[in-house]
Amino acid sequence: MLYSQDLKNKASAVISNTNLGWQHTGIICDCLQDRYEIEMKYSKAIEKLATKLAPINEFFSASFGIRAQLSSQFAEEIKGEIDIMKQLIVTQKATQYLDYVKLWDSQLQSIKSNLKAAEGYLKNKKREYEIEGTLELVFSACQPEKLEKQKNKAAACKKDYQQAKGNYLELKQEMEMLLKEQEAEATLDQLQQLNLQRLNAVKDCILKIFVYESSIAKNHLYDLEKMSDRLHDQDQNQFIEDFIKKTKQQETNPIDLDSFLTKLLDSQGQQQIYTTNIYPIGLEKTEEQIEQETKEIQESPQKQEEFLNFLSQKFNSSLFQLTLQEFIQCTNISIGILDFCYENKNAILAQQLLQFSFGLFTKDIQTRYMQDMLVNHQIWQHRDYWEAVIINQISKIKKGTKENVNTSILSILTQVAQHMLMFKLSPDLVRDIVQKFSSFFKLNKEIADDLIQAINSQV
Repeated sequence: MLYSQDLKNKASAVISNTNLGWQHTGIICDCLQDRYEIEMKYSKAIEKLATKLAPINEFFSASFGIRAQLSSQFAEEIKGEIDIMKQLIVTQKATQYLDYVKLWDSQLQSIKSNLKAAEGYLKNKKREYEIEGTLELVFSACQPEKLEKQKNKAAACKKDYQQAKGNYLELKQEMEMLLKEQEAEATLDQLQQLNLQRLNAVKDCILKIFVYESSIAKNHLYDLEKMSDRLHDQDQNQFIEDFIKKTKQQETNPIDLDSFLTKLLDSQGQQQIYTTNIYPIGLEKTEEQIEQETKEIQESPQKQEEFLNFLSQKFNSSLFQLTLQEFIQCTNISIGILDFCYENKNAILAQQLLQFSFGLFTKDIQTRYMQDMLVNHQIWQHRDYWEAVIINQISKIKKGTKENVNTSILSILTQVAQHMLMFKLSPDLVRDIVQKFSSFFKLNKEIADDLIQAINSQV
């Protein structure tokens, strides 16, 4: 009885442990199922990430083999040019030295011939003196009356001998001087040879530096082309928005109206009115009529375009000259339009007037340029206007530009910097704007420094 009860208890314990084991096994299966779902999500995320990283990896990959080959070819071309220059220098130097040697040789031959002639002359005189001395002894015994004449003749011969001897000494001195000059020329030749070796060493060093810099420039150009291609795929407004968000290095005076940059961003993509009509300018009009026309042009974009067409027609002519009545009307209307541009932050229209003002002029008592009539307008003293002008010009060259992007941006910065100085903007602001754009577009620091130095030289 006790044995059967004990067996029953053990059977109950085995069943209980078995049920507990199956329960734990179910929990482990649920955990494995959760792990399987997590691994599948992680795998899909990795695949998605790899898909997105593929164009980035392709963008930043560069063909260094091609760069090295181009740099090597360029270095070989420069080396060939330098070898040609060396050959030309050596040829020119050899020709010059050969001419000098020929000249010195001719002079030396002339001096030697003169020296031989003097020696022959002296030998002949010596013979004559010996013969005359013998004859003098003979004649002194037989012809005493001719003794005085023979003495005078002997004195004259002696004088000629002294003169010939002096000429011989002068020729000898000149010969010694020529020999010294030849030694000096030999020393100069050695010095020139040493200078040529030094120049060759400097040229080799410059060649190595040039090859290195050219390889760096080609790498930057390649990266810039890739970046330009990617920028073409982006929205045009993104470029301007990124620039506006950049912190300015130097703040301007705050104004209550919207900035030129904001207006420029808002105007991107808006349809403009183009017309071939030309606004009538030049008729006799009173100040009230001109003021009324200015208000009409301010309110009508179409009339603004017609007025710009008139300025463009005069600007593209060969004379650039306006009549006095045209000059007065154009100046007053332009000032009114600049007031409108300042109030509405229209940088593009103001820039067009600025361009036309450079060439148009009139002759009354003296020559007057439209630029001098517009230079004191308040719109030119605001930094946002000039930044909007630069952004507008750069946004035009970005599309379709694959080469020399840095050169194009530098050209725009140089031109606008000159305009800023001509229209009396503070040189500190000019330098600050140039530095900001150079930093934003990552221009070469040396190029930016050269531009700033050029700005300083024009102040």
